[in-house]
Amino acid sequence: MMKKLNQTIFSVTIAALLASSPIYLPNHGQVLAEDSQAKELTPEWKEKVEGAIQKVKSTLPYLADFSYSTLEIFEKDDGRNLITVTLQTSKEKKKPSFGLSLDKQGNPDTFHYYEEFPEEERPKIEHGKVKSKATDFMKQWYGPEMGGFSYNPNYSKDNVAHFTKLVNGLPYLNINVRLTVNSKGEIISKGLGLHDLGDDAPALENMKFPDPKDAISKEQAEQAFAKHLKLFYLKRPITGWDEQTKRTLYGSPTLRYKAEFSGYIDAITGKEVPVYDGSGTGFNPIVSLNPAGKEVTVKTPEEAAAMFAAFGIETNVEKIKEGVSEDTKGKTYTHEINKDFDAEIETEQKTGRFLSFHVMDKREGPKELPEEDPNGKKWLTPEESMKLAVAAMEKYAPKHIKEVMPIGTAEFRQRGAVQGFRFVNVHEGIPVLDDEIFIRIDRITGKVLGLSMLDVSWDSLSLPDPKKAVSQVEALKEYLKLRPLELQYFTSDADIESDTRNYQPVLVYRTAISLDHREIDALTGKFTPPGEIHYDPYQ
Repeated sequence: MMKKLNQTIFSVTIAALLASSPIYLPNHGQVLAEDSQAKELTPEWKEKVEGAIQKVKSTLPYLADFSYSTLEIFEKDDGRNLITVTLQTSKEKKKPSFGLSLDKQGNPDTFHYYEEFPEEERPKIEHGKVKSKATDFMKQWYGPEMGGFSYNPNYSKDNVAHFTKLVNGLPYLNINVRLTVNSKGEIISKGLGLHDLGDDAPALENMKFPDPKDAISKEQAEQAFAKHLKLFYLKRPITGWDEQTKRTLYGSPTLRYKAEFSGYIDAITGKEVPVYDGSGTGFNPIVSLNPAGKEVTVKTPEEAAAMFAAFGIETNVEKIKEGVSEDTKGKTYTHEINKDFDAEIETEQKTGRFLSFHVMDKREGPKELPEEDPNGKKWLTPEESMKLAVAAMEKYAPKHIKEVMPIGTAEFRQRGAVQGFRFVNVHEGIPVLDDEIFIRIDRITGKVLGLSMLDVSWDSLSLPDPKKAVSQVEALKEYLKLRPLELQYFTSDADIESDTRNYQPVLVYRTAISLDHREIDALTGKFTPPGEIHYDPYQ
């Protein structure tokens, strides 16, 4: 993965870094600079830069009049440099412009065309035309065989076309070209696509790709996939957006099947392959609750002070500010702990029902998140934090909730000394994914730092009868009919970003990606209608 760039810009020779202004390349001839301290590029790299400019100009006709160029070199943390070239029609006219990056060998790589009059609402362009124009570009750029890339329909939609590198005849999902086509049929951007390996990756010929002949059969892979197809409820499925009213549209409560896992099955072992550190199956064992059964209300500053004290924050009425939440319109009570932190309680405006408590960090900029206590104190484990979270739910959550399921990985969401949990209500053993409670625990003090019950139902839900659901076998058959398993190569972000960085490709099975077929309606056995907006578009 590409390391963070130093923000200081240098105009330099490739051999030595010298601070200066950008280098200018008028008419793509001799490399000049406004700052007399700047040195020319070495002849080798000057030739590469000029060659890159000529290549994009010969491939993209709209660059014919772009005769003015600037070059900038960004120093990276590892001492290497990223060279970018900006093309303009003149020095004075900033748009249209064209940004081009060179790879570490000096070859033209990614680019983006900044149009002078970009279309606010770009007309729909037929995807067949997008694919045709993008394919023509790939043949011009890489040669008749397109450099071993192949059009990938899984990631292509509207005015975007994806091309994935083939190895042993199979897509290698980490090496892609992502092209964007405007309504005129012009290629206006070239990117790397998803799962980029980064600059440090070995050359393709130095990687070892498992032999497809060693893969388990598709039938075995389907059996491995089946255990990830899980039932779940949504109490208010999001079905779309009303442009006239500017409001989200919701449907009736629904019972569904979905593939609840990373999306990748190791084709040799049949096990799940995590995409990134912490990814994978989100469903966890059900946790029983013994709720207190008493609804907590806060209707006055005095009651708010008592509630703050229950969370370990001492205050008095004079220090509490009353207000209204901009998002929910609920009533708020705020106490300033110090210049860096506030504590806030939110209640239902009419009834005073306690809905949330959280400590807010007011500091600007990035926060340091240590992985262990600098004073050497042993932090609470996820299991110990879980017990405290359960105790908080039993005290404050709706009395009808007797079971919850923690959603996420085994470690859940750790950010330094803060342990985060997302719990969902469970109905007849099935999680209700949008009936949620969020809790944050301080792993040093054991205090609750956040408790949000804004999205949980305070009355028992009326949900579809799970006895009327089609069997998992039927759901699986329908799912794989429209989204069959495909054999591919993949290096996960978890391996790329680990301390022991590993670029070794894994042979995987993955169901064909579909933007229109994501979940099975458990009562009909068919896919739910397209248009829902609360899911990853590449699942």
